Amino acid sequence: MLYKLYTVITKKRKIIAIVGPTASGKTGIGVKLAKEFNGEIISADSRQVYRGLDLGTGKDLAEYGEVKYHMIDIVDPGEKMTLFDYLPLARSAIEDIFARGKVPILVGGSGLYIQGLVEGFALQQKTENSTTPGLRGAGKKQKAEYSREQLDKLTTKELNEVLEKSDVQKYESIDHKNRHRLIRAIELAQEGLNPVKIKPDFEVLQIGVDVPRTELHQRIDKRVDERFEVGMTQEVRDLLISGVDPVWLIGLGLEYREITQYLLELRIKNIQLWEKLGENRDSSFVIHNSEFQAMSQDLKYCTHQFARRQMTWFHRFPEIQWLPNYEQIKRFAKIFLEH
Repeated sequence: MLYKLYTVITKKRKIIAIVGPTASGKTGIGVKLAKEFNGEIISADSRQVYRGLDLGTGKDLAEYGEVKYHMIDIVDPGEKMTLFDYLPLARSAIEDIFARGKVPILVGGSGLYIQGLVEGFALQQKTENSTTPGLRGAGKKQKAEYSREQLDKLTTKELNEVLEKSDVQKYESIDHKNRHRLIRAIELAQEGLNPVKIKPDFEVLQIGVDVPRTELHQRIDKRVDERFEVGMTQEVRDLLISGVDPVWLIGLGLEYREITQYLLELRIKNIQLWEKLGENRDSSFVIHNSEFQAMSQDLKYCTHQFARRQMTWFHRFPEIQWLPNYEQIKRFAKIFLEH
């Protein structure tokens, strides 16, 4: 068997990472590689970790077949799951895969999650002699001055002011408009934790799936239409009815932001359509009204923009090899695992 040969030949611990923008076909390629080289998939998607968020995150679990996957459906909607919550769980999965003589195959479009694993992001307690300017009580773990609930209620300007007082160095380097990152930076500062890099003891081949922009936009539009046809609107409605906070759903962006806002407006404007959506369990049911069509088009446009931002992120890293098809990707993977 081919995979036995790779197990014998491969002496160094090696990981293959398949990255790229949304709708580029990463999952399918990762599954094929897993079958070819006796691998298992580790999802690097910041939204696929949540149970019940299936169509909107494109889990496509049926595509995995017999291939084992990790880091999907591990927390409930609304639960806290940050980069630094994700990383130790993903590293544990990697060690488990290595221990069973298999190849970890990292697949996803969440660039920071990929980078965190590849470069070894971690949190360390600040030492007593820490000289981080502006950080109160840097050497000792202290009780948080603000809870997450309190931070959520602050304006973006107020969050910046709190972070500047807590950790000047982080304040000078952060995106001052990104509320999520501001809040997390404040929490880390209050806990006396410092982000560091610890070089991983494995090698990584990073391959980007190269899809022409026009084709990628066509794939995105087609996928949005298909997901609506199989019940993506209903998925979000069911999450809302189950008690998931609409503010949290909106914060996820893309599908969950656009559909949640649409449904909330729909409930206010036309309660009968809202009820009709709930009564009709046919997965192909879609509300064909002007508001729905406008929302669908907005979602496509937002997803095009998101894909461009993903590409901008990934092109920062010259070590990523951009390849257009599976055969070339397989050839690169084979050479990597053999040497």
